[in-house]
Amino acid sequence: MGLRFNAATVIGSGLLIGGIFWQGSVPTAHLKTPMDFGAVGDGLVDDTVAVQNAINATQNGGSLYFPGGHKYLVRSLHATGEVHWLGPGGSWLNDRAADGAVIIQGNNAAEDLVTLTNAAYSNISGVAFDGNKLNQAKPLNGIRLINCEFTRFDNIYVTSCSGHGILLENINTVQTSDEIDLVDCYSVLNGLDGVHYDFSLPGGVFAPGDCEIIGGHYDFNTGAGISLHVSAYTSINGANVLSNGAAGISAIYCTGLNITGNMVRNNRAQGIVLGNGPSFTQCTNCSISGNQVHLNSREGIGKYSNIDVGFGTTNTRIIGNYCGDVNPSPTYPISSAYGIWLHDGARQTLVVGNTCPSSENFKGGFRAEADATYVSTTNTGIPDFDTETAKFANQKITSNGANLGTIHVGSAKDVWVGITGGKGGVIYLPPAESLSSGYSMVIKDEGGKATQHPISVDGNGTTIEGSLVSKIETNFGSLRLRFDGKAWWKW
Repeated sequence: MGLRFNAATVIGSGLLIGGIFWQGSVPTAHLKTPMDFGAVGDGLVDDTVAVQNAINATQNGGSLYFPGGHKYLVRSLHATGEVHWLGPGGSWLNDRAADGAVIIQGNNAAEDLVTLTNAAYSNISGVAFDGNKLNQAKPLNGIRLINCEFTRFDNIYVTSCSGHGILLENINTVQTSDEIDLVDCYSVLNGLDGVHYDFSLPGGVFAPGDCEIIGGHYDFNTGAGISLHVSAYTSINGANVLSNGAAGISAIYCTGLNITGNMVRNNRAQGIVLGNGPSFTQCTNCSISGNQVHLNSREGIGKYSNIDVGFGTTNTRIIGNYCGDVNPSPTYPISSAYGIWLHDGARQTLVVGNTCPSSENFKGGFRAEADATYVSTTNTGIPDFDTETAKFANQKITSNGANLGTIHVGSAKDVWVGITGGKGGVIYLPPAESLSSGYSMVIKDEGGKATQHPISVDGNGTTIEGSLVSKIETNFGSLRLRFDGKAWWKW
């Protein structure tokens, strides 16, 4: 079946002139289509062999164009080299891209719909993928990338997969799926997560890094909208993450994650969660800024919050987010426990310029559990503690021989801090600007080993009886302090 093109036809980000596809000023090989290899494209005839032959003939240097108005019924497709697949785009939300190019998985398939292995520098643009999940006997993924680098998806639509919509993973420590960009893509109505990073630990230099998810929709998936398991310096920017069966955006074992300017709404668990609540997950140096995060925790009212930061997270920045249940109604009642919830063990969290109205969250605007350390400023609705955390008496902080974080006093005027574990370390007093005159505090060596492993108490910008640091150096010793509005004094 032949195709006729105008002298110049725009495809994706390139230009087709005289049968040659130009990417910028560089012409690629003559463009091929599945029809050149015998595909029918009616959604009824099995086109697996034809489409696979087209992929084999065009990978590592060529481009493959999927004409609009066709549905390619296949069992599974594989590429083991660089591919460039182009489609016309389509009205994705109208009759499953009737005017676009759709690759549909046949009934009772045995493998994922598309698998790219070691396919660095690939691009897929303007094509839809339908996993036909109601007719699959086991969970299958839509697009699976294994050990790929510098790959980009533009304006693709992945739907109805029984597994994840888009899965990135590595199966060795020689190469990883690094520099993966998803731009204005849809991954919706899938049986697990919309996008899932599944990388083994230890990640090290082989954790996927410098990936970007820009714009697009990750909605109505049975799992999370976007789930990252091991990632370094990934950015999620301007996406809609709506009405998923788990969290909207979930991250564990990530560093340098940047979540900015997203709409995260109406998910059954958390809106955005680092560390999956109390699980030990070691997310570090992550930023959550400028997001609209509301009407989450649909699984159970008050069970989750709009933004949850779990045990093991350090140096998290939560800046300028809206964390409330906007316009609650009988149909969509207030559901999230708190606007922001810092769980025990969340360390050195910076909370700045957020809006977390108490009236728009089930239990209040903000909660920090006793073993969380943070600094907050210029927020609306913070601090706003429920009765369980109204006072921070009897805090327990486990010593580690190094930085124990910053003590936060909340709304309590009298605070007891027990340092357990017996390993010593440095603990920081609350910043002076966060306090008013009259706070008193007792810090005690409950590990009973301060003689061998002293506990240093840092004034954190102010003095303790004229010194920047004071020490507890006797077993079961304590330091009793009172703040006069400018400095700390022993008593």
